[in-house]
Amino acid sequence: MQLAAFTAKGPWYKGNLHTHTTNSDGRFAPQATVDLYAQGGYDFLAISDHNHVTDVADLDPRGMALIPSVELHGGVAEMGQDYHLVCIGAHGPTLPIPPGTAQEAVDYVRAAGRLVFAAHPYWSSLTTRDLIDIDGFNGVEIYNNTCECGIGRGHSEPHVDALLARGRKILLTAVDDAHFGYWDGLGAWVMVRAAQLDVPSLLDAIEAGQFYATTGPEIKVVEVRDDTVHVECSPVRTVALVTPWPGCGWSTGRLREQGAEDPRIVEIDLPLHDGERGFRVEVVDHHGRRAWTNMAVAD
Repeated sequence: MQLAAFTAKGPWYKGNLHTHTTNSDGRFAPQATVDLYAQGGYDFLAISDHNHVTDVADLDPRGMALIPSVELHGGVAEMGQDYHLVCIGAHGPTLPIPPGTAQEAVDYVRAAGRLVFAAHPYWSSLTTRDLIDIDGFNGVEIYNNTCECGIGRGHSEPHVDALLARGRKILLTAVDDAHFGYWDGLGAWVMVRAAQLDVPSLLDAIEAGQFYATTGPEIKVVEVRDDTVHVECSPVRTVALVTPWPGCGWSTGRLREQGAEDPRIVEIDLPLHDGERGFRVEVVDHHGRRAWTNMAVAD
């Protein structure tokens, strides 16, 4: 069980995979949005307006790679609400999803582009069953910045771990979903390890899982060594080896004496026990910012 992001070759690129502009319900025009992310040090950006594929060829990329994308809504979840599905690498122009089942919605979005992610499942009140019952999507937003800033429902770790417990290997992104009605931008991103900075290379790398998600901390190395997982990262207060089995997994919090000051962890080995069929790594820094790896699942 190794993670592709930490075995692949090439540089790391910083990018946001979910952003809105005035082409749907965002505050800033597409070019102003591009300018903002370029000034923020991003390498790539996906503009994913609702039911509209923005023509990125008309924009000055400011040195970034711009990925045409779209957010579509459709299907019917357990409590009657629709799914929000982000299509990365959309062919466009894309019409709204026709009425139908959740699986038909996923199939429609997948045909519209390269990658499909279930957006903000906690914000959408999706249940585990809502995600288990559909196939063909690439991943889930484990963190959505606007949902966290707006209503405190940006974290979707339980949804992710329920899938992992059932052997479903999906990709995990952290995104802004920025609309800029309040400050919800430049707060969450993915670090992608790609051969070069262009859209085809980025899409290939994302599809292969060669990235991690973060709101600040860096994850530099994750390596399975016999019965341990070795992690190297920027200084953090906690490193957790998350497995979804009752009582399993490990956190560096177990290593501290009661009342001890939090160490600044930059390197750690955590035990991986027999029978744990999958895991993910999550780190938390002293500001409460987090980073998440993708899932490692036993073959």
